[in-house]
Amino acid sequence: MGFTDSNYGQGFIHARIHYPALSAGQGATAANNSGPFPVVALMHGWLGSADGLDMIGNHMASHGYLVASIDTHSGLFPDTMDYARNTRAMLQWAEDQSNTPGSWLDNMARLGDWAAVGHSMGGGTLSLLIGIEPRVRVIVGMQAADADPLGTTNMNNYTGAGMWIAGSVDNIVPPLTVRRWYDRATLGSRRSYFNVIGMGHVGPTDTVGNGDPMPGAEQQAVHRRLITPFLDAELRGDEGAYEFIYGSSVDDPWTMSQSSLQPILWGGRAATSTSAEFGLHGMPFASAVFAWSTALGSTVTPFGLADLDLVAGGQTPVFGLGPLGWGRDDFTFPPLSSGTTFYFQAAAFQGSNGALTRSFGVTVP
Repeated sequence: MGFTDSNYGQGFIHARIHYPALSAGQGATAANNSGPFPVVALMHGWLGSADGLDMIGNHMASHGYLVASIDTHSGLFPDTMDYARNTRAMLQWAEDQSNTPGSWLDNMARLGDWAAVGHSMGGGTLSLLIGIEPRVRVIVGMQAADADPLGTTNMNNYTGAGMWIAGSVDNIVPPLTVRRWYDRATLGSRRSYFNVIGMGHVGPTDTVGNGDPMPGAEQQAVHRRLITPFLDAELRGDEGAYEFIYGSSVDDPWTMSQSSLQPILWGGRAATSTSAEFGLHGMPFASAVFAWSTALGSTVTPFGLADLDLVAGGQTPVFGLGPLGWGRDDFTFPPLSSGTTFYFQAAAFQGSNGALTRSFGVTVP
């Protein structure tokens, strides 16, 4: 499909739209009555095109995202700054259509922060997009290529959430290149870097190579496993979704680094009648406190008001998150707790600087 940009003067822009629908298949009726949905831009790599990322676009749409996949600058000599401008125009067009009664996208785009997911050249162009569009607050760079100095400056100043995924046998954009994006985003609220063992350069595309140590279908699956929970947590506030990335039941085919100025508390997705696993992510070498209660309330802490009534609960002594900035452990429920809801929250801090996590409840099976 295509549209004429009426906001930024970018002319006619080609794109593909993946959307929650009432049935499967191209041209299916959009699920307008179930909207609005968080909006995600999808950006292809050098010599690529939007249809090369249909698998991941359809997957995100099936999980309740409106995905706008840009289909410009697919030639030998792309203009990455113009590519970023086209992507901004595409995101705004999707929102405008959602606010137009009678449009097939009516009520499909949620107002608020946008996300952008880019492969290779598209992953590098994320750094230009965040410099011109402040609503892009969640980014995923898949085997993200490097960009010009402006992109480096933009990433140094970026305060949103970012995830970068590298392939250990990628000879086109080596892991160290992808890692540099993570290292630059020191002001990011949450940032993580995954080096997937045995994966090459085209892992998220529809035509993954089968010459890599990791089979192509598994490379695609790894991207789905990482990206969707990340979007769920950052766009929907579902912190527990991080358990699908960091939980001990995940068979991790990657090495990982993370750093979170806004600490993350996840857990309880796989609770049993006796215990549940929890994890806390903050800054490397930060200190932390973990608290629980059977009642919500308001408790004064050095880092703001906690959501728990600690008279009906308790907290751990201060513990360290170590050089990785994270830790995980099991919480044992008291006997005869079946049907009881426990609420959890934590704080991560370095000296007097720190923050509270979001709180959430877990009902004991």
